[in-house]
Amino acid sequence: MKQFLTLLTALVGISSWAGIPDGYYTSAIGHHDEDLMTALESIISVHRELGYNALWDSYPYTDMGSDGYYIDMYSTSKYNHDSPHPGGASYVGQGLNREHSFPKSWFGGEVDPMFTDLMMIIPVDAYVNQRRSNNPYGVCAGGVTYVNEELGVSMLGKLGTSTYNGYTSTVYEPDDEYKGDFARIYFYMVTCYKSQVGTWPGSDQLDYADNGYKAFSDWSIQMLMEWHRADPVSDKERARNEAVYSSVDGNKDYGQGNRNPFVDHPELAEYIWGTKQHVSWTGGDTPVDPIVKLTPEMLPVDTTAIAPGAFRTDWTSGGDVSSYTLHVDRIAASEEDLVTLVMSENFSNITASADGSIDIGTSLDRYTDNPGWTGYKVYTAAGQSIKVGTTKAIGYLITPELDLESTVTVVFDAKNWSGSAGSDNSSVVVSCGDVSKTIPIADTTATYTVVLRGCTADKVQFTMTAISKRFYIYHVDVYNGDLLLSPPTLRNIVEEGDSTWRNISGITDTCYQVKALAKGVYEYMVKAVYTDGDESVWSNIQHVTLTGEVDDSLFGDVNGDQTVNMDDLTALINYLLTGNADLIDIEGADLDDSTEVGMDDLTVLINILLNQH
Repeated sequence: MKQFLTLLTALVGISSWAGIPDGYYTSAIGHHDEDLMTALESIISVHRELGYNALWDSYPYTDMGSDGYYIDMYSTSKYNHDSPHPGGASYVGQGLNREHSFPKSWFGGEVDPMFTDLMMIIPVDAYVNQRRSNNPYGVCAGGVTYVNEELGVSMLGKLGTSTYNGYTSTVYEPDDEYKGDFARIYFYMVTCYKSQVGTWPGSDQLDYADNGYKAFSDWSIQMLMEWHRADPVSDKERARNEAVYSSVDGNKDYGQGNRNPFVDHPELAEYIWGTKQHVSWTGGDTPVDPIVKLTPEMLPVDTTAIAPGAFRTDWTSGGDVSSYTLHVDRIAASEEDLVTLVMSENFSNITASADGSIDIGTSLDRYTDNPGWTGYKVYTAAGQSIKVGTTKAIGYLITPELDLESTVTVVFDAKNWSGSAGSDNSSVVVSCGDVSKTIPIADTTATYTVVLRGCTADKVQFTMTAISKRFYIYHVDVYNGDLLLSPPTLRNIVEEGDSTWRNISGITDTCYQVKALAKGVYEYMVKAVYTDGDESVWSNIQHVTLTGEVDDSLFGDVNGDQTVNMDDLTALINYLLTGNADLIDIEGADLDDSTEVGMDDLTVLINILLNQH
């Protein structure tokens, strides 16, 4: 699955991959579940602590691609051992960081040996690293991907609000090429430090209290296993695993002397979190299954089978399948509602090393990327940021005049200023004309996403809520549209949905008619459930645009699928029993023109169906 160049397999002192040492995992054979995880911990937890600064010397051995540059799993930037290491970055491609892919705050900060574990600390673009912050890995529809057009480099993955079932806060979604890599790094971390996980501060991605040794939250287990299965171990991972274990140059070893068992034996994840729980591990790969297992391919939509509120999906066979699960999601209400970036501001012209003392509110063009910013009690600050507010005045900051629509999304990076008494618990009012939202600001830098509906102005304003309340702001993106519009994807929920998304399981054919959908642009995909209970990965994604317009000539078309049949009767009865109007067209269901939908309409519909020829 990997499209990037693999690691160099011949460096000074390394002529080939060494392979798993004989007997390395012998003590884990015959164990299952927690005992298996404990046995693996005893094998990999004892390792050399390289030291945080020493990691820079290890990366040429562990992360160098065959093109002479590090494989950066966060960006397309080209870095090597001589690249700059900025403490702060304002654009993609500015420099390199050591990234705790498993954030250090989750295990308590600079606590060894986790803090210097080479297995999970990777060289990545500094700007993307700072944007990711301590947010969990996850799935987000409509997230932000940062691009540096001048350098021709961009972020890999995206940052946004989670759309994965079970979690709704900000996540960083890695590029598909590396989702499996990060899943296996996370499996390594909670296994290598199994005895300590219960004492860690934790995060939303961890739930030791409820799940014990499995460590992760329920949604995270499901997602990481999906990534692990969909993105198998690559040559790049195998080479890195060998280099972390032993990278010898002359008499110096740049490795830390342990291995990631989930790279050496990917099936181990199934024995702890997946389909092989309660089964003893035999020490080898899972036997070849004679069942034919193919990933179905979603075929392009048949344009002759599209109705205003319905369409037919078609896909290829998955082999020995007991059923299929189809997922349909509306990704935009209509083409004109797609999210567009209106302005991106990095304050890149600020070069201050400390907070300034002169209000620059009327001269912000000297410091900003976009002309036209104004403000009151605004000061330059370190890290290419500005500080808003004072001990005696409520500060504010106003964007340039923008071509804004009625729905606006504002994404900004900020943190609270806590330099004196009374400055804690800062909140910022983000407003656009008459509409506003108050956002509490944390003491550490974080990304905030605010959706303002009913915007009546052409500028966005950031206002402190009180005297002595101040905050730093580092970056602002303004979008037309709602970045949080798209509903959750990849939800494994049986027979659930509404007029904008569906999840249909138990399909035994290779096609299905999806009905009663609202106007919009939809994406859809399918996966196979095999006869042994295993599931395929999701297929490719196809798209279809539905007008959602009802043909008034189809009298009795209650569910809007452009046909009149028993499905309409079922939909109307369901509405009368539950009051849920998601699956019917209220106007179309008012068959007796009484302006209300009731039993009289049901009688009319029954007569229509009885008199059909």
